[in-house]
Amino acid sequence: MSAHLLLKCVDHDAEGVETALRVIGTREPPGRMVIQIAITGTCEVQIQGRIARDAPWQSIGSPHSASTLLHINPIQFLRARASKMVAKSAVSVWADWAW
Repeated sequence: MSAHLLLKCVDHDAEGVETALRVIGTREPPGRMVIQIAITGTCEVQIQGRIARDAPWQSIGSPHSASTLLHINPIQFLRARASKMVAKSAVSVWADWAW
């Protein structure tokens, strides 16, 4: 199992770091990936992905304004973007997958 922090207690508009799904040797990608979004206060979180480092980022689904748990198909690169942050708000986002 592998877990990666995409955003940690962000309290302002921010773009999270890129996280890469590493598939080594003959290992196949995991069946599903899980994204957990924890929001306190008011903001929007957009999950984005791309299949190659030089490909453009694409939004995955709609922006989220409430805490949620998402199940998505494996994507090579992931990141989270927080926007419309209001004072005294915070957001954290985790990605998790297993073989």
